[in-house]
Amino acid sequence: MPLLSVLEPRSRASVALERVVDAASIPAAIGGLSCHDAAALLSRDNPPMAIRLIAGWLSSREAVWWAALCLAQVSRCGADTGSRTAFARILQWVNQPDAAAAQLDSEALGSSPVSMLAAAVTLTRDNISPDAKHPVAPRAGLAHRMAALSILSAAALWPADSRKACVNHLVQLGLDVAECLHLWRDKAIPYHPGLRSESARAVPPTTGNIWEKWK
Repeated sequence: MPLLSVLEPRSRASVALERVVDAASIPAAIGGLSCHDAAALLSRDNPPMAIRLIAGWLSSREAVWWAALCLAQVSRCGADTGSRTAFARILQWVNQPDAAAAQLDSEALGSSPVSMLAAAVTLTRDNISPDAKHPVAPRAGLAHRMAALSILSAAALWPADSRKACVNHLVQLGLDVAECLHLWRDKAIPYHPGLRSESARAVPPTTGNIWEKWK
């Protein structure tokens, strides 16, 4: 399985972004920065690119989980993000990464946020060819790219007059996940340092239904 590991906060931002965008699309202003510094800058100045950076920085499993959290939040607020059955299978894969991926092949062909996230899961397999005799291994990082696209497509369902606030919220949720918060189960993965600065870490993390008051 081409599952990628989480990066170090001081890794170059270009390393994380090259998992999710073409090298030519990486903003020149952040290409030489660390992921830690780039996350702070992009969270303020370019939240959509911050979503891509976080998705590229996280491990494959964490990236899919963060996207699932985002889709669940947007769906809870009334948007149609896609098939609930497929979404349940995505959650099954997060809990047990060797399960359910093959069952998502047909759903991964759609254009909904859930379909894009289903595609992310299918792209973690060793072989995406229907012919076992002629295997085709997906390029490492494509799952992260699709996870980021699923988040951005879900945010696009939000009303335009408050979409910026929605995207900003999803960025903060991603930074939470980067701090090993809101995991699918307690202590599901070993703790690792996240992307927030010391001053940002002083802000209490979001808990529970984190859009309860935001709406």
